[in-house]
Amino acid sequence: MELVKTGKTKDVYKLPDGNYLLKFKDTVTGHQPGVSDPGGNKVVGSVEGVGSGALKMSTYYFELMKKRNIPTHYVSADLSKGEMLVRPAVAFGKGLEFVVRYKAVGSFVRRFGLYCKEGDELPKVFEATLKDDDRDDPPVTREIIVALKLLTPAQYDEIYGETIKICDLIYDDLKSRGLELIDIKVEFGMVDGKIALIDEVSPGNMRVYQDGKKVDYLTLSSIVQ
Repeated sequence: MELVKTGKTKDVYKLPDGNYLLKFKDTVTGHQPGVSDPGGNKVVGSVEGVGSGALKMSTYYFELMKKRNIPTHYVSADLSKGEMLVRPAVAFGKGLEFVVRYKAVGSFVRRFGLYCKEGDELPKVFEATLKDDDRDDPPVTREIIVALKLLTPAQYDEIYGETIKICDLIYDDLKSRGLELIDIKVEFGMVDGKIALIDEVSPGNMRVYQDGKKVDYLTLSSIVQ
């Protein structure tokens, strides 16, 4: 197999049959050294077990979405090897990420703290950001995305609907475990000619609280798998 990308949390290999193999790493991302943050785009540390936990949780949610007929790039996973097999996906531009916020925390408060405070309830606020480490993943509007020809209006609307459906599914699943989803980011691409969820669905992509306190990576992945 051919190594095609060395990522922050995963390495990506191309297989002879055209599918891809994702190898998960024990790295965490954030904005400041040693402080994990799902909104961050820099590697800020390494914690043993994070990679296997991310794979287990991602596998659980991809299997759940398969049962709900939600399109994803997921094929299968080998937990003993820390690997996930996925179908090839074409990104929109160099990558778009979509965020749903149920409460105001993190970067949302840093940007809009004049009008909100930490922990305020939000009505499923939807945001889109460009994957661009050099520009700190700038947020973009529907109009900008269409103007830059990254998505058509119809594609944007479809992704909006799928994002809310997926995030509400995860929200309800976590709620059934006594956990509260605060915010979550997901990514889509074109898989077999259709818009589908790609990347991973893991502790590194979301903030989850229990009894008003943030649940750490390893605890969350041990609960959801």
